[in-house]
Amino acid sequence: MLAKIIQEEGALTGPPKLFKGDEGGPLSRELISVRVVRLVDFMSRASALAYGRVSGLSEFEWRVLARVCETPGLSINELSGLLSRGVAQVSRTVKRLVGAGLLRSDSKGGGPGVLISATPLGRTVYAPLAELARGADRALTAGLAPEDIAILDRCLAVMTENALEALAREQEAER
Repeated sequence: MLAKIIQEEGALTGPPKLFKGDEGGPLSRELISVRVVRLVDFMSRASALAYGRVSGLSEFEWRVLARVCETPGLSINELSGLLSRGVAQVSRTVKRLVGAGLLRSDSKGGGPGVLISATPLGRTVYAPLAELARGADRALTAGLAPEDIAILDRCLAVMTENALEALAREQEAER
């Protein structure tokens, strides 16, 4: 359904492309975690095509721009942690976006480091991408009743909390 709507909007140039293994085997059809990962992969692939077409930005550049527009005044280290990427990669991407006039980097008062924020042009570029994301979200949930979405929201909140607890346990086990 999402691919059809995005295709109608011109994001895809042909039928959706599934790669070998996308359909999964018996275990991947059984496990919720694998099904969620596959769903996220399909959504990410569709959004990378759509955002790239609309903005000319890579998927990661779009993520950096979006995070900075939504949470201005982050340091490179904070941005890196929020995006789960290395400081060097985030720094290079921010530098490209600063060079393109989409972001600006201001010295942090009282110490080393910089704070990243969007320029007026960056916010202008972000606006249609945010609307594209909202449209993709509406397309993804098309056919779900409001009560289904409420249940899904509750399930995602519980699953996220469980995943965070598992992550904390695994991080503790690494020490």
